[in-house]
Amino acid sequence: MKHNQSALDSSASSSARLTPNIQRHTGIITIAATAASLGMACANEEENELPNTTIIANRAETDLSKVGSAVTVLDVSGLESDGIYHLDDALKFAPGVISESISGQRGSASSLLLRGTTTGHAHIRVDGMRVSGPNITSGSFFGGSGLLGLSRVEILRGPQSALYGGDAIGGVLGLYSAKGSGAPSGSLRLEAGSFDSFSSSLNFQGQIDQLSYNFGIGYESTDNDLPNNDFSQLSYALRLDYQVNDSLDIGLTLRGFDSEFRRPIYSDPSFSRDADDDTTSTLATIYGELQVNEIWKSKLTLGLYEEDFDSTTYASANFYRTDGEKKAIYWDNTVQWNDRHSTTAGLVYETTDFQYQSYYYGLTEDQRDVRQYGAYVNHSWDITEAFTLTGGVRWEDYDTYGDEVTWRAAAAYRIESTGTKFRASVGKGFRPPSFIDIYGFGGTSNFDLEAEQSIGWDLGVDQSFCDGQYLVSVGYFENRIEDQITTTYGGPPFYAPITTNAPGTTVTRGVELEAHATWLDGRVRGSVNYTWLAESLQDQPEHSAGLRVSTDVTDTLEAGFSVNYLDDRSWGGNEVDAYTLVNLHANYQIRPGITLNARVTNVFDEDYEFANFGSGLYQTTYPGRGRGLFGGITFEW
Repeated sequence: MKHNQSALDSSASSSARLTPNIQRHTGIITIAATAASLGMACANEEENELPNTTIIANRAETDLSKVGSAVTVLDVSGLESDGIYHLDDALKFAPGVISESISGQRGSASSLLLRGTTTGHAHIRVDGMRVSGPNITSGSFFGGSGLLGLSRVEILRGPQSALYGGDAIGGVLGLYSAKGSGAPSGSLRLEAGSFDSFSSSLNFQGQIDQLSYNFGIGYESTDNDLPNNDFSQLSYALRLDYQVNDSLDIGLTLRGFDSEFRRPIYSDPSFSRDADDDTTSTLATIYGELQVNEIWKSKLTLGLYEEDFDSTTYASANFYRTDGEKKAIYWDNTVQWNDRHSTTAGLVYETTDFQYQSYYYGLTEDQRDVRQYGAYVNHSWDITEAFTLTGGVRWEDYDTYGDEVTWRAAAAYRIESTGTKFRASVGKGFRPPSFIDIYGFGGTSNFDLEAEQSIGWDLGVDQSFCDGQYLVSVGYFENRIEDQITTTYGGPPFYAPITTNAPGTTVTRGVELEAHATWLDGRVRGSVNYTWLAESLQDQPEHSAGLRVSTDVTDTLEAGFSVNYLDDRSWGGNEVDAYTLVNLHANYQIRPGITLNARVTNVFDEDYEFANFGSGLYQTTYPGRGRGLFGGITFEW
């Protein structure tokens, strides 16, 4: 096995991964054994209620059976029923995805690693607005984002720059706000438990005449289980839709959070020194969707995203501040020519203003802005009732960098009689250098940096059984990255970062597996995902897996468990041991509209770490939380 590593990881030994690890095998066997129980014989049962359409795969609602790319759709209501309320926890149940804290316990920054790439290779969209980019700190967004007000989470894997532009080398994450419907209703959830934690959420939704609304607000706080490691956050989400007439809909979304995270300086064994990270994230979109005629639907979206991050180390009065503001206009069009041909095409304009201040061994600061615009076209052709081809191309220009042309192609072949779909895709991705990459961050500028380029492909098969009661998906992927942007650090006293393009080709490749099952008339539901990374960036775990099982024990009691496994890894630092975490949850309805909720996290009180960097006095270790017990109540009306 080989891992492609950055310069930070040059001291890590890939051969250590060949040593058998009892915990590794225990974790995989636990998940595999439980997953095997999903393979029960077919019976006269209801069909699987898994989502059967995707928005992210073609930038328009598409039947999953016609999609040649690898895509996973997570239903938020099911996640919350299983006691999963945070985005980074939800993403652990999608293959090809590692979502992990990189700097501590609840509230810290998190990563999004798609198919062995890094967070900078992931493109993130919320309600059609791009919130990622080389000048936006995505780690803070992942660490703070919850599932409040969302209806679904979609993960499109592989290079997708032809549809979405820069940074889509590993794939694209899409978050979609829930639309209000039906009679006005609401809910209130309250929970308290271990680590002096408290969380709450209040939601109102419904439809009044032509106006649909969905509004939610939430608050949480926790001390975690280390000294100087508390976190608090206020979150909100709003979606309004107004149907002007049969042809025109207008609406808006607003969501964000304001968080305060105090973290210990882990190089201090007593954890007596601390740093304070404050993050404010705000996203707003306004959109109008017009059915121009029988075949043409047009949508115009105006978006604004702001993210402010402020980190202060009290003991030394050092600080680091970033302010990012992104404005965008998207014009997307879908033309359904006939039953076999469909085209999506559009224009994009984005502007990003970014500034930072830093005081480490002296004050450094800078302010920059970048504008980009482009156009894309994507066409889907049902050659036969069983065979669909999709292809597209995109041109995009950055005023600080230059232009790029990217492309993609995908194919899906279905055998209805056996419930089989064969799929394949190939595409080009790119990632432009960021301001800090080019101009330096208290380090050395490099005006000769090239954008990262990638060509990636995958092959897979999706197999359903018993009229959709069981679904198994397996695929192989490979991504070849040229001119990977890497950062090394100079020597004392300043250890200034130096950014360069790595020579040659960097490869990520592996296997993804996903399975879902329901039985006993849908009363028992299970899903399992597994990823094998043969090659990755920054020494990521070779094996990772997730399992969720829930069951309606009675008409009033629902219970289940989840298991997460992560193999040993280093993230470019010191070796970190593998871990297996088991969580339990239960929901008991004591009367209509009132439900008691309980969950246990890290049931076996696993002692594990998120990361381990440096050595001696400069060693930085990030331990995870121990066992947690939580109880609450949910009111619905």
